[in-house]
Amino acid sequence: MKYLASMSCLLLTLIAGVAAAAQAPDLKAYEAFFKAHPPQKIAAPADLNTIALSSIGSPASEIWETDGHWRTVRDVTQPALLPVLPQPGTANGTALIIAPGGGFLNLSMDTEGLEVAQYLAARGIACFVLKYRLNDTPADVDGYWNALAALFGNINPKQTQSDLSSSAVAMAQADGLAALQWVRGHSKDYGIDAQRIGFMGFSAGGITAMNVATAYEPASRPNFIGVIYGAMPQRAVPSDAPPAFILVAADDPLLGYAATPIFDAWRAAGKSAELHVYANGGHGFGTKKQGKSSDHWLEDYFNWLVAEGWAKGQ
Repeated sequence: MKYLASMSCLLLTLIAGVAAAAQAPDLKAYEAFFKAHPPQKIAAPADLNTIALSSIGSPASEIWETDGHWRTVRDVTQPALLPVLPQPGTANGTALIIAPGGGFLNLSMDTEGLEVAQYLAARGIACFVLKYRLNDTPADVDGYWNALAALFGNINPKQTQSDLSSSAVAMAQADGLAALQWVRGHSKDYGIDAQRIGFMGFSAGGITAMNVATAYEPASRPNFIGVIYGAMPQRAVPSDAPPAFILVAADDPLLGYAATPIFDAWRAAGKSAELHVYANGGHGFGTKKQGKSSDHWLEDYFNWLVAEGWAKGQ
C-alpha cells in the first residue's frame, strides 16, 4: 500500500496541526491511526555505498522502515555519507551534503535525501546524503509511538528559533561538521572544488544545517547552505557566514515562523540570503508531490544555485 505521506511526517503534521489551532493534541486519535498503519521494517538497502565518518557505533543498530513507498531509518549510531554522483563527464566541481529530517528520531532517506541527491547529481552536483546520529527509539510500535508523542506532543507552532534540546542535536551538528571536513579532505578523489561544498538540511536536518552554519572552523565551513523548513539556534551570525537559501510553507505547523528570522539575521549581518515562502505545503513535503506551488521548490533551489554560480543552467 502507498500512503500520501510517510507515516512519521503525517503523524507530526497531525499533531502540530492541532497545536497550531491552540488545542491540546488528541494523541489518542493519532495513536490509533499510527498503530493501525505502522511503518514496516525492511532490510537495510544493499545498493547504497556507505562511507563511515567515524568508528563510533555500528550500522547494525539501524532500523530501516517503509510506509509502502518511501524509506526511513532510525537508531543511527554511526554517522555516514551516502554518495550520489554525477555521470562521468557531467560534474561541475560543486558538492552538496544533504541532511534529511525526522525530529532527530528518524531520517526521511528518500524524500529528503536520496531523491533530492539524484535530481541534483543529474545536474552536475556531487551529493552526499548524511546519516547523522539520532536519539535511540524502542524497536516495538508502542514504544516508538511513545517516543514520537513525547517529543511532539508539546510543540510550540510559533517558535522562531530551534527549541529542541537533546543529545542528538549536538551529535548531528558534530556529524555535519565532520561530513564537511571529510568531503573537503577527499575533494580531489571526487573531482570537487574544495571551495564549492555546500550543506542542505530538512526540518531537523535544517536545524542541523543552521547549527553547522554557525559553528564551523575553516576546514568545516560550508560555502553555501540550504535551509528547508528549518530553524536557527540562538547564536550570532558568523562574520564570514555563507550565502543562504531558505524556504518554508506558510501553513507549516511546526516551523512556519522560523524561516524569516534566519533571513532577517543574515541580512542584518550584511550576508547574502534568499527566502521562499510558499502559500501551502505543510511540513516535511520534501520531494512528495501535493499539487501545490511548493512542489517546485527543488527547481527554485537549483535556479538559486545557478544564479549564485554553484551550478550551470540547463
